Amino acid sequence: MEYIITFNNTNHAIKAEQCLLKHSLHVGVLPLPAQIKAGCGICLRVAPSDIKSAICIITDNDIKEFMLYSREMANGKYVYRNRRVTGIPSERKQYL
Repeated sequence: MEYIITFNNTNHAIKAEQCLLKHSLHVGVLPLPAQIKAGCGICLRVAPSDIKSAICIITDNDIKEFMLYSREMANGKYVYRNRRVTGIPSERKQYL
């Protein structure tokens, strides 16, 4: 499993990618999958081990409007599930 983060506009997607790379997180830029009907046309792929840190970094950099999806392979196809972002404190001194 991995996570897909979508954004309302391309500027937020690019800013989020730059912020995550600056913090040495492994992130991939992908075209928005056809199964996801929201977003700007590009999205970020993040490993499960990095997702909590990624969300903290994104929100700490004033990117508030994004959606989180899990992505898993089932019967030879990717299946996307919308995930709620919860349990992330609004202020952090360091990332997880």
